[in-house]
Amino acid sequence: MKEGADEFEAAKLRPMHYFTIAACAFGFSFDMAEFAIGAIMSTIFAAPPYSVEPGKLSWLLSSVFIGAIFGAAFSGWLADRYGRRRVLLLILGVIVITSGLAAVSPNIEALIVIRLLSGLALGAYPPLMTTYLADVLPAHARGPAMMTTVAVAALGPFAMTFAISWLAPLQPLGIEAWRWAFIIGVVVGIPCLSMFVKLVESPRWLAANGRMDEARAALRVLDPAAVDAPQDTSTVQSVSVPPAQGQDLMVRRLVFLVLLFFFTPWSTLGFPLLLGVVLVEKGFTVEKSLLFVGLSNLGPVLGALAVGFGVDKVERKTVLVLCALLLMALGLLFGMQNNAGVLVSAGIAFNLLSAIFVPVLVLYAAEIVPTAQRARATSWAWAARGIGASLAPLLLVPLLKTWGSLTMFSVISATLVGFILLLLLGPRGAAGQAIR
Repeated sequence: MKEGADEFEAAKLRPMHYFTIAACAFGFSFDMAEFAIGAIMSTIFAAPPYSVEPGKLSWLLSSVFIGAIFGAAFSGWLADRYGRRRVLLLILGVIVITSGLAAVSPNIEALIVIRLLSGLALGAYPPLMTTYLADVLPAHARGPAMMTTVAVAALGPFAMTFAISWLAPLQPLGIEAWRWAFIIGVVVGIPCLSMFVKLVESPRWLAANGRMDEARAALRVLDPAAVDAPQDTSTVQSVSVPPAQGQDLMVRRLVFLVLLFFFTPWSTLGFPLLLGVVLVEKGFTVEKSLLFVGLSNLGPVLGALAVGFGVDKVERKTVLVLCALLLMALGLLFGMQNNAGVLVSAGIAFNLLSAIFVPVLVLYAAEIVPTAQRARATSWAWAARGIGASLAPLLLVPLLKTWGSLTMFSVISATLVGFILLLLLGPRGAAGQAIR
């Protein structure tokens, strides 16, 4: 067995790795579908017969992201202290319970509170899932596996949006379509939980906490050959990111990630969340708006699959800068157009790039922080993203209603400029390299 930093680095993908990827993708699909319900509700509640006032609509959309701020920050500490798998199980359980409560909510005020509670778990899942995958996957498979996970997970919002579009005019059993969305969430969440029960704890986390025998046992489940035989690491480079030397460097990295992540949700979440509202403002019916929202959700599937196996061949920062520039261009194009074909194409392309942008960013964050602090750093950064996400609807919805979509997308573009300038000051990522 190899000693040192790579002792708990599996040499190649094994069946348990594939099961782990499948479970994480299923969970992420569940998580993303729950977030997609926000875009669905923004479209439904912005139009008759609901016509919810902009203030309450903003709070309905923001509540889940406000919850995500606290959920992400606290769950990172829990995961570093009690383990990745255990906290992920807790998160999925909370999502199932709050979905059931949302389905029977009596009014918009109760729904806002329930979505706030749901956000505690929804915001915690993505960074912890990425941390867990970064911990357990071989270096050469980390990027492709993450993009495959995103591609599969993106089917969740796609399926959910079209299911609600189909159910909207039917209202089976007299139940409103948006309530069916939460019922579907409960039905999907239970088998997802059962898959996570079968996963092992991160060997890296166990080793970082001095539980070496348990770490080797967990690694043996993932990759028996990694424990019992020497590993072939000839294709795995040493990480180029300098190791964290003292608390000062860790604090600098954390501040950098928090600021970086704060700039992202204005585009990657603001656009899809308000897509239906923008289309309604442009004069499209609710039915057509939901159809366009659903078609735009094809973007993440196509984007993740398109770059999945090549993502580790390009430096993380290069990928992120290119994505940010293209997102700016597409957002401005969407704001200036009224042609249905152009709007759908721009929406698909925007979500396609977002599906590359966000997972690469989270991988970048996980790679520049050592195992002992990885969950906290990525989760606190994700919490900062949640702060931006909660502010985005509160500021962008009134901006859209008062000044129009082009002005709103200009503000979104300004946040992407800030992201690029800050990223250029940061360290390199560790694409295809072993991590500490």
